[in-house]
Amino acid sequence: MSHSVNTTQAIQRYCDIRHRLPKATHPSDWVSVETLDDLVDEFDLFVLDGFGVLNVGATPVPGAADRVNSLRAVGKSVVVLTNGATLPAYKTLEKYAGWGMAFKEQDVVSSRDALVYGMQRDGRDNLVWGVAATDFAQIDLLPGHCHLLEDDDDAYRTCDGFVLLSALDWTDARQHRITNAMQENPRPVLVGNPDLVAPHPERLSLEPGWFAHQLADELAVSPEFFGKPFGNAFDAVIRRFPGFDPQRIAMVGDSPHTDILGGAAAGWRTVLIQEHGLCKMHELNEVFQQTGICPDFVARTT
Repeated sequence: MSHSVNTTQAIQRYCDIRHRLPKATHPSDWVSVETLDDLVDEFDLFVLDGFGVLNVGATPVPGAADRVNSLRAVGKSVVVLTNGATLPAYKTLEKYAGWGMAFKEQDVVSSRDALVYGMQRDGRDNLVWGVAATDFAQIDLLPGHCHLLEDDDDAYRTCDGFVLLSALDWTDARQHRITNAMQENPRPVLVGNPDLVAPHPERLSLEPGWFAHQLADELAVSPEFFGKPFGNAFDAVIRRFPGFDPQRIAMVGDSPHTDILGGAAAGWRTVLIQEHGLCKMHELNEVFQQTGICPDFVARTT
């Protein structure tokens, strides 16, 4: 089943659930630039979102591969920090390589990595997890005993907890099943992708964060989120790339409430990409006023 909303609805929903997101201090105004090449004197480490920065759906952003190469050519470190959790990192690397973006394994950090780290805590790797994902998500690589949540009611009743990894095959009926199961027996809910939406060429798809917040609203549960804007995602980057001055790190993304908010909360500076993601075709000052979130820089494109 395909779920989608428009940008106005997505931004409003982010505002509705703002109380569950980190707090941060933002600049009072932003500086406009054309591309990330204009910021080489400002930053040493560029941390790039995937959707809306490197690609829109299954299509690479024009010039993104050249931009990654040009930043590296002048000695900058370039990392991907994505909330795309459906596939393990090696599959994501293959995708980028097909677009001419030659990242190494350590250069791609995903919310799935943060989720795995969280699932290994406190004996959780001995639990039975019901996982919202696709059949190609390789959930057998996750810690614990994992099985797909499909349309068998018993699978929802008998697991020790739930993992929301992907919403690609998620349906209203499955959301109803997990809601009923949580009402009968509250259990941990881990969210491997906190995004509410993701940009595609003609639409915004609903992502696991959307359904997790729906559970939180209806049942007063507190899902545990892994990925932007939460600190565990940014900690995962620093574990791999220690020693950078936080003010010389750029979090580059298309979403105020994930990339910009999360980067600011981590003490980094932030760059919003306007043309390919959530804020495309929107008046930015209105978005920043509505959300209370403002980046340090706005780049037209990557």
